[in-house]
Amino acid sequence: MFFDKFLKSPKKKPIPIKIGSSVLKHGEIKGSIDDIIQVILQSTGSPGDLVIRRFEDNGDTAAAVIYLETLVDGNLLGQHVIEPINKFIQEKTAVLGASQLKLIISASKSVEVDNLHNGIEKLLSGYALVIIGDVSIILAVPLLSFAKRPIEEAVTEKTIKGPREGFNETLSDNISMIRRSIKDPNLKLEKKIVGERTKTEIAIIYLNDVANPDIVQEVHKRLEQIKIDGILETGYIAEFISDRRLTPFPLVQETERSDKVMSAILEGRVAILVDRSSFNIIVPATSNEFYQTAEDFYFNWITGTALRLIRAIGTIIAVTLPGFYLSMVTINPELLPPSVVQLEASVRTQVPFPAILEMGITFFAFEVLREASARSPVNINMILGVGGGIVMGLAAINAGLVSGITVTVVVFCVLATFCTSNLAKEQAWRWIRYVLFAAGAVFGFIGVICAGVLILAHMASLKSFGVSYLAPWGPPIIVDMADSPIRLPWWLSYRRPPTYRPQQEDRLGKNEGEDEA
Repeated sequence: MFFDKFLKSPKKKPIPIKIGSSVLKHGEIKGSIDDIIQVILQSTGSPGDLVIRRFEDNGDTAAAVIYLETLVDGNLLGQHVIEPINKFIQEKTAVLGASQLKLIISASKSVEVDNLHNGIEKLLSGYALVIIGDVSIILAVPLLSFAKRPIEEAVTEKTIKGPREGFNETLSDNISMIRRSIKDPNLKLEKKIVGERTKTEIAIIYLNDVANPDIVQEVHKRLEQIKIDGILETGYIAEFISDRRLTPFPLVQETERSDKVMSAILEGRVAILVDRSSFNIIVPATSNEFYQTAEDFYFNWITGTALRLIRAIGTIIAVTLPGFYLSMVTINPELLPPSVVQLEASVRTQVPFPAILEMGITFFAFEVLREASARSPVNINMILGVGGGIVMGLAAINAGLVSGITVTVVVFCVLATFCTSNLAKEQAWRWIRYVLFAAGAVFGFIGVICAGVLILAHMASLKSFGVSYLAPWGPPIIVDMADSPIRLPWWLSYRRPPTYRPQQEDRLGKNEGEDEA
């Protein structure tokens, strides 16, 4: 396939490292401490933040500690590594060997490294390397220290009710939030490294006795196929593991809400957490999931149902209204009541542009305002977005450049687009709106209908890790269809969604909502 070259690349052979006349083939650890230090300096380019601490015994180098001061906590290093080694050498109770080294280092964790290439990777990841005279292994001690953002409320997914813990950019913090809430021994955590240069750590989390094994296996398979030099954000992973690339619709769900990830794990889905990203991935994903929020389940089921219906109806209007409005104004005015036609005609006599150009200019102006307010400094983005939009809209109407009806339609559609509770889905509908807009301008009412049917057909052809994107509507799954427009009360939600084919269907066990066999 055309895209295979982006997924697969030939494996690189390790480059032999020369030490004098000898060669450390495949990163094999040989030679003296000074030889190993020289290799590390050559391999890393002697960076300015690399620190080498030598320990001498009778003029000979007995041990050495190598670390990057920008990644390692100096206080912990002195307390758990440097002081114990110094004390041991001064007492001279025995020759410092590998077995003694593991005993005297008081760090909670250490890793034996028997390959120099792996040791350099550990060094660049924030480990301190401890080398002793008997150079057969290198001990890597994780004493990481770096600036990180505290756990705060999610920025893009504000909550009205419920926990306000959003993910941050530290993988360990994100995992701890999930473990603190799901205290189940079946919670499976598996880690992978992706990115030839960034060595980005990824965590795959799921319930071993609930998640479908085929989906879990497919997640591992797709992650292992990723061959790229760097992973800087979750979007890189999402684009690589999606079932289809030529589509505007997101086929994985990205969120920075911890409660949303935990809810998905309990349903039998798989979470993919990426280091250095506050957004994390949930798979499989269906279109229905992008219109549900955590608040639906924190309010009572009647309020949750009303909120879902408002989001669904608001999104439909935001996407289809421009196309229908333009088609009825320009090509099919006979579909409008005579009074509305007269009103529109009287307004349009003052506008010098045709309706399609007028609406196109108005949409473009609001898109520019939206981008400018999103990227402007925080203290002026509200003024720029709200104030600029109002002033510009009123000025355009008073000058006769656009009609008040057109501005009303455009503003309503721009605001209603945000009814979608997912940023990626909102962006997809944002551009699909212009497809229906163009279809209405050229072919009228029938054009909008035909374009909408083609878009639905495209969505029906999409899959997310083997699950239909339009599930539970296509193919119809009666159990899940009841919980799509309506937020079922908890006393009726005694089954996990069969859409994701969980191993255990029971969620609450026997209760009043379940018929006895």
